Amino acid sequence: MHPYTIQGECLGPLVVNSNGNAGGSVQQVILLGLGSSKDLNTHRWGHNPFHAAGTALARVAKSCKLKHCQVAMHLAFTALQQQHQQQCQAQLNQQQHHKHDQTTSRQAFELSSDQGAPAAAALAVTSLILATLTGLHEGHLRFKTKPEYKAQMHSITVLVPEAQGQDMYNAAVARGTAMAAGNLTARLLVEAPPNTCTPSYMASAAEHLAGANPAHFKLQVLNAEQCKQLGMGLLLGVAQGSAEPLKFIHLLYTPAGPVQQKVALVGKGLTFDSGGYNLKIQGGIETMKCDMAGGAAVLGAATALKDLQPKGIEVHFIIGACENMVGSCATRPGDVHVSAAGKSVEVVDTDAEGRLTLADALWYAQEKAKVKCVVDIATLTGAAGIALGQHTGALFSNTDSMAQAINTASSAAGEKFWRLPLDQGLVKKLESPVADLKNYAGRWGGAITAAMFLQEFIQADCEWCHLDVAGPAWDDAAHLPTGFGVATLVEWLMTRSTAQQ
Repeated sequence: MHPYTIQGECLGPLVVNSNGNAGGSVQQVILLGLGSSKDLNTHRWGHNPFHAAGTALARVAKSCKLKHCQVAMHLAFTALQQQHQQQCQAQLNQQQHHKHDQTTSRQAFELSSDQGAPAAAALAVTSLILATLTGLHEGHLRFKTKPEYKAQMHSITVLVPEAQGQDMYNAAVARGTAMAAGNLTARLLVEAPPNTCTPSYMASAAEHLAGANPAHFKLQVLNAEQCKQLGMGLLLGVAQGSAEPLKFIHLLYTPAGPVQQKVALVGKGLTFDSGGYNLKIQGGIETMKCDMAGGAAVLGAATALKDLQPKGIEVHFIIGACENMVGSCATRPGDVHVSAAGKSVEVVDTDAEGRLTLADALWYAQEKAKVKCVVDIATLTGAAGIALGQHTGALFSNTDSMAQAINTASSAAGEKFWRLPLDQGLVKKLESPVADLKNYAGRWGGAITAAMFLQEFIQADCEWCHLDVAGPAWDDAAHLPTGFGVATLVEWLMTRSTAQQ
């Protein structure tokens, strides 16, 4: 099987008689195929076999209306252990072939074998739980007056070998559950129609989250007047055509104990994007409630942190929530607005509005939250989706270490990102004859020039990553959001927290 081709095959359900051992009841046995055992622990781009198995399990659980499920992981763990030992032995043989110290190599083999296999098994549990719980979601029924829900699952029990560390697997289950809760939070926000999920609705969601864990979360929501006092002319320029008031959301997570690092997650929060006077006439405008999927992913990540409570890391969740509408007060093509960073921007295309709201939000993260490490996530450009398709997000970063960290997190999370260049040769395309910058540089390299526009608002000492999820945030076939990006953000935050301990 090709290493990037994952098959979660459901063989069943097979019904067998319990022979009276359970009072004559009949249990349904579901066999989930994981593919070749030699591929279980190999590096993967996108979903691993356990994500695929969880998705298949959710599909069968809905069709059979299962209420309780036990998942036996014994055979899978045995295969993981064997494969990991083979990989370690291959590395040992290679080291000894190059005449390295054999005692040291053997000790390294034993250490790697002891640590690596349990870690792989824990990731398998997290992946299975995450995929199963998100696979049970039936968002297409939410706004129907007479929904017929198929998912009736009340509990999932993961059975592991007794010799394994129970604490590690409990933590793996908790991680998968928290990631699923975050993913579903993002989906619930994005799937809501734009007359429901307004900027005020997003602010209320953040308020609900903060209220659920006041010991660790603090919320500040700025209105248009407060944003004006801060000089956020770009955000205000986008929002000024809508009757819905903008909400600038700043949700702060503070860990128990000392703070060892500060990071910010900045999300695009356009709850509806008409395109403004550059009206979206090419089709698909009815899906533009999805233009706040980046902001939803940020709140999804915050939802996961509510339960995981990582130590040592302070996280700022920042969203400039507003609408981009047409009206007598709306920004016109050719208008010039001044950002909070003091740079003037000629708006040559009102449908390139997300980068304007993000620019002021990025300034806020650096100047007001005093953060030197920022990840922004946005459904920013159709160009990213055209280049990479509907299952892969575009990744841009001003440092190789940041790009590698996000790539590693996305690999564990089962989400696909592909790094694109910040091509300095395209900077001149952002020059304006009447302002410091213009907001749109044309079709060629559109995802790149949009990222480079954002980079104009990143300070030299700030480590930054931009994630363009315009392709994978929305499932056209299902006509539903995916919650893409949440798991990667959570994995990245948890890894940074663990590295500091």
